Amino acid sequence: MNDRSLDDLLDALVARYSDDLEAGVARPRAEYLAEVPADARPGLERCLKMIESGTAQTPAAGQPLVSGLRIDHYELVRELGRGGMALVWLARDTELDRPVALKVLRPGLALERRHADRFRREALAIARLRHPHIVQIHGAGEAYGYHYLAMEFVEGPSLATVLEALPTDREPTAEDLARATGIPSLGMTSMGYEQAVAHLLAPVAEALEAAHEVGLVHRDMKPSNILIHRDGRAVLADFGLAKGDDDPALSLTGDALGTPYYMSPEQAYVTGQTVDHRTDIYSLGVTLYEALTGVRPFGGSTFLEVVEAIRSTQPPAVKSVAPRCTRNASAVVRKAMARQPKDRYESAAAMRDDLVAIAEERSSEAMRSGGGFFRRAWTEFRLATSGFPYEYRSAKTFLGLPLVHVISGRRLPGQKMRVAKGWFATGDIAIGGIACGAFAFGGISWGAIAGGVVTWAGIGLGAFTCAGLGIGLFAFAGIAIGWLAMGGVAIGYGALGGFAYGHYAAGGSPHGEHVIREGQPDPEAEAFFDNIWEGFGDWMGGF
Repeated sequence: MNDRSLDDLLDALVARYSDDLEAGVARPRAEYLAEVPADARPGLERCLKMIESGTAQTPAAGQPLVSGLRIDHYELVRELGRGGMALVWLARDTELDRPVALKVLRPGLALERRHADRFRREALAIARLRHPHIVQIHGAGEAYGYHYLAMEFVEGPSLATVLEALPTDREPTAEDLARATGIPSLGMTSMGYEQAVAHLLAPVAEALEAAHEVGLVHRDMKPSNILIHRDGRAVLADFGLAKGDDDPALSLTGDALGTPYYMSPEQAYVTGQTVDHRTDIYSLGVTLYEALTGVRPFGGSTFLEVVEAIRSTQPPAVKSVAPRCTRNASAVVRKAMARQPKDRYESAAAMRDDLVAIAEERSSEAMRSGGGFFRRAWTEFRLATSGFPYEYRSAKTFLGLPLVHVISGRRLPGQKMRVAKGWFATGDIAIGGIACGAFAFGGISWGAIAGGVVTWAGIGLGAFTCAGLGIGLFAFAGIAIGWLAMGGVAIGYGALGGFAYGHYAAGGSPHGEHVIREGQPDPEAEAFFDNIWEGFGDWMGGF
């Protein structure tokens, strides 16, 4: 059963139980609960108990939400979408003869006061805002037991839909963005894709600033809440989670505050962290990251995995994911998405100014404050050594490999081993010219298990190997196997060790054609090893 059909079934069961109870023919609650999957039963049972106790009423079952139904003076036309809390219908305002987006609270949720309170909060939040880039509210009310908000109907796609429509087999262009948004002007100038994205999002930052100035924090900033009006405006919608600075948060029981992919770290901790206007700045930074790179900075197969990644992971640098992006854009994203709120933009207006700078191909304040090469390198080093999982891939490549690919920090529970590939690579598995990791393979490699030309490892395979167990042309190890082997146990053409086996052997217990034992010199063996040491000395002297 998909989410849509389950939601409809839950709404129908709540209405049916209410009617059955009123008619005196209600069956045991267990029979109603048996009609839905197990994980949906606790919430449904709570609703049924509330109806039975008389603490809640449901909409009349005879008034389902269908095309043609009038809720006050709004006539339903067709359903536009649905979320966890509400259904959104295209409706006609019969008094003013104009289309509106009618947002209707789910009947089952209306049973609990906190949901209706949140719904009213959205009406109050938007009513306080008058801005061309914020969706306007026309009215709010209740009819047939349905709580509703009548809002400006924005005839155009959401940014989420736009991003999904962009090509994935090549780098998107400003013309692609113009087609997906329906805004021809984005593709009719000399702007590149990065500049076009910044031009589109700058007014959204301006809209957030307007909300923040009256003490409202959106708390659910994401691409699906940015609507593209056919007149070319990006319009910010859905203040359902908006919260005033002096207003305590609503109950968290059974509800997630915000969409997980775009949550700020302080939101991801849910409790014990102060959430202010800078959480919106972070989420707009995530939106900008996704628009520029085509991927979200944090992922996971479940809600909890995404939240844990946000709590404990540094996102990959923008340029490591999309090398085409400029340092200018990378700096803006980095500042907006700083883990600590104090390190982010002080205001959405400041972020807007930097987005305008990107659109006009001027240096942003974020880039200027980021400093030159050495300061940026120091910033990346601090992130890599912060203890949080972190990934950096340099934009510059050679023969198809990045010059540097670093994956550091602990792996998250259940996360697969992370592979780093580069001329300098470090990760759980590292492959490259110089490689360091639990498993390392490269020209020069360090790891628990390492293979390469020169290796240092617990188990090593290479031309020059220093390891617990080493196999190589020259092997130095607890157990060493090679042309020249040195170790507790050494096996090779030339072997030195506690136990040594080779054509030339020396040590506590040597075995071979020519061996050196205490009191039993072998001139040929001595000459062989003397030549080896002289050769090493000459080689080292070259450095």
